[in-house]
Amino acid sequence: MMSGSWLAAQGRLPLAFMSLGLAWLVIATGLLAVEPRLLALPHTHPRVIALTHAWVLGVFVTVACGAVYQLAPVALGTTLASERHGWWHFGLHAAGVPGMVFSFWRWDLVLLAHCGFAVGVGVLLFSVNTWRTVRQSGRDGTVARSLTLAAGWLLATVVAGLVLAANRYWNFLPIDPVALLRAHAHLGLVGFFVTLLQGVGFQLVPMFTLGEVRDWRLPNIGLWLSQAGLVGLMPGLAWHLGPLALLGALAITTGMICSAAGVRRALATRRKRALDPGTRSFLRGGLGACASGLAGLALVAPGLPWGSAPGGFNAMVYAVLVVAGGLLPCVAGMMCKIVPFLTWMRAYGPRVGRGPTPSASALTHPGIERWGLGLQFAAVAPLLFGVWRLNESWLLAGAWMLAAGTLLFVADMLAVLKHLWPAFGPTPARATASVL
Repeated sequence: MMSGSWLAAQGRLPLAFMSLGLAWLVIATGLLAVEPRLLALPHTHPRVIALTHAWVLGVFVTVACGAVYQLAPVALGTTLASERHGWWHFGLHAAGVPGMVFSFWRWDLVLLAHCGFAVGVGVLLFSVNTWRTVRQSGRDGTVARSLTLAAGWLLATVVAGLVLAANRYWNFLPIDPVALLRAHAHLGLVGFFVTLLQGVGFQLVPMFTLGEVRDWRLPNIGLWLSQAGLVGLMPGLAWHLGPLALLGALAITTGMICSAAGVRRALATRRKRALDPGTRSFLRGGLGACASGLAGLALVAPGLPWGSAPGGFNAMVYAVLVVAGGLLPCVAGMMCKIVPFLTWMRAYGPRVGRGPTPSASALTHPGIERWGLGLQFAAVAPLLFGVWRLNESWLLAGAWMLAAGTLLFVADMLAVLKHLWPAFGPTPARATASVL
């Protein structure tokens, strides 16, 4: 039986990352709400790159790292190799990411190098910590492999970003910088996020729905297809090798569809028939990621009339679909499940066996959660239409719809986190004896 003191000690590091990611969600959404016209600019514009890093590095990577610090020990049946290195990572990440976003906004490559180096050291600590945790567990399988691979790809992405920034300053690589930027972006999107979801998703979905994975063939095939595809996609994008890029993108998309089919099979075994808003959002994000893969196929297919110029079906349409249609629902849905549980462990773990405690689900407000997640996902349509048609009215509508959903979502998360302070705990009337 888990002791109250053990439960109380859990979740500090993951909650710190989740809280930082929540702050970045407010900042990134605020930037878009104030300047929705940024989405009508070319995707290589410095301020568009700043906005992208606010979302991807500030929100998604921060939350994902916090999730790994919590889920890796749970999934592998071990402890985190070094919590101290995790806190060093948190400090470097918290200090470096704002500087990177600001330096992109101002296009200050010197400041970018310093801040990017700080973030890189933090990611190095994260990657080594993850690898050591997997190794000490002695476990193998899809989840362990995805954690190992995702940590490696994230480190490679940061190193590639630093090289890319240095090349813009000294111009020492005889390669198209725009092509290198696209390769760098997909190294992170596919290498880190897709790889992580293809493993951790098979830990989260059964845990959320009380189901099980009975056949690991589809998850394994999906993971290895995405890895093989990424190896082909990178040189295909960097050197404008259209057929190779198409082959890589096809393998990645097929791998994602295989993983989605595996998740569907796991859902069929669930004992919790009704899906809560967080789980539905996570699954919507997975479908959005598959749709993004299909859109990416169209963009890299040789001979098709799609390009990078503003307007029409272009790279910005693809980016909005990836960020708002795929990553945001996945990450927000995951937070709806992980943050309440971590908060419960910290706030109510010491009371286990000593009296009534609330369930983790009782800490949330399902109505607010449902509306917040729903508005965030509904914002995808006007944003896509606005980017496609270069229509500022639709961009403004989508940005403000996203802001409204984010406001509700953040309010729900803050209502959960306030339970960390005893004065805000639930009343005894709401207390139950269960944990989940």
